[in-house]
Amino acid sequence: MKSISQISSFKIIPYTILFISILFSISGQLLMKHTMSHPNEGLLTWEFIQKLALAITVYCLGVVNWILALRTVKLSIAYPLTSLNYVGILFGSYYFFNEEITLTRIAGVITIFMGVLLVVIPLKKSI
Repeated sequence: MKSISQISSFKIIPYTILFISILFSISGQLLMKHTMSHPNEGLLTWEFIQKLALAITVYCLGVVNWILALRTVKLSIAYPLTSLNYVGILFGSYYFFNEEITLTRIAGVITIFMGVLLVVIPLKKSI
């Protein structure tokens, strides 16, 4: 018979992998933005290619973790959770690129986050 810790850790690991996927996706996108924000360096320089390769690698690590998470997490749960990318990109863009955060954007992100909660957290038995 499985202990409570075995059961809970069994369910936590796929969601941990899913959140790692989201973090890699956010990081990859921010690295791509950083790489493309310096067009005067030239698109065919070795430094540019290295930065772009790093950004794509990080993003691809997100895809690999996404595939691993889909082995056990329902797609109807996993896919809405990827909307958390919007939250991460909003704050990452503010922090790293000094992009403006308006009340409209905050309201949009809150709406997305609330929608994710409605999809992910079951309030009653399924139909």
